[in-house]
Amino acid sequence: MSATTATTTQRNAQDEALHARFQVFGLTREELKMQCKRDDFEMWGQPALTQEQYQEKEILQRNTPFSKAGTIFWAMVARPAPGVAVDEAAIIPGETPIVCHCESHRFDAMLRKRSGEIVHGFSHNIGSVFTLPAFRRQGLAAFFLRQIATELARLPQALGSTLYSDIGPTYYDRLGWRLYPSEVAVLDTKQSLPDSEASDNVLPPGVNGTLLQLDDAFDAFLAADNKRVRVEMESSKYDGLEAYAPLPTRASIEWQFGLGVLYARVRGFQTLPRHCGLKLRDDAFVVWCHNLKESTLYIVRARFPDDDPAATTTLLRAALAEARRFKLARVKVWAPTAALHATGVTQQLEITHTCRDSSLSSLMVFPQHLTGGTDGALPVWLLNEKFAWV
Repeated sequence: MSATTATTTQRNAQDEALHARFQVFGLTREELKMQCKRDDFEMWGQPALTQEQYQEKEILQRNTPFSKAGTIFWAMVARPAPGVAVDEAAIIPGETPIVCHCESHRFDAMLRKRSGEIVHGFSHNIGSVFTLPAFRRQGLAAFFLRQIATELARLPQALGSTLYSDIGPTYYDRLGWRLYPSEVAVLDTKQSLPDSEASDNVLPPGVNGTLLQLDDAFDAFLAADNKRVRVEMESSKYDGLEAYAPLPTRASIEWQFGLGVLYARVRGFQTLPRHCGLKLRDDAFVVWCHNLKESTLYIVRARFPDDDPAATTTLLRAALAEARRFKLARVKVWAPTAALHATGVTQQLEITHTCRDSSLSSLMVFPQHLTGGTDGALPVWLLNEKFAWV
């Protein structure tokens, strides 16, 4: 027996034993979801929000069209006896320990198989996993995630899952969410801008562009751009490869954007975030969200044209102006393209390129969609951008 086989056999035996003790399922009762958020408040709510504000934030997100369409609030609870099913109605908030919890959020997605076939479906992206302190360092979170992966893979049109690691590069990789490059470009808002662009006007004078808002036109624009992603995925560039792309929609962008509005209101801003980006043309646009907790304006989806540094510079300056309006310290771009290295851009803007040490991009394509190529190559991840973060 090989070492790999022995390890798998041992893990399966451990999972079988844990399965007899614990049950993983999707919560439906709102009071249990609120209990989970009371449990993780010290880790993710304070000091930016009070407990009441944190619950408001979570309820706000749970009631968005995006969450209602496909979010699952996963929980793990001890069985009343070995092998006996948990009755959710019998769980008492504040008394019954909810050992682990997390959420999965459903994004539209596409997968190109090695044959060239394009499959449309869903990417179920995992949010932060919380384990009660008394149950940590017992392998329970790993078991919890393996159970969730199995359940997600069985859902209709499920293609894969992403998550974003804050605990280093190896833990989730070993569980099947394979680590991918996690590059980021950072622009400090203290850098100088032309006087005409240092005001509250996000759209610089003389620039012919459209400020984006969360409306039907924005939804149609993203849908059209997602069709362009499919055309790109169909190109010969990916012949013989597997390629995966989660896709943004107005609903998924709204899920993040609403957080910026909530934090701006909590912090007493008289003007709340309204615009979610700037479009110069179909191949030159940025979509952003305001993260006041991190003092960062994230460009969550973008197209920077390789052959037009002036357009790239204009888009980045607009993002800097928007960040300054809300007193944010920086602008960040995940998976920056070569356009941000162009001389015509770097002569105008100070951009630092680095690898993230948190929110490390990790992807699992569900096994039923993998064809098992002999080269061992991971699927190409298109659109490894911040919009898919949850």
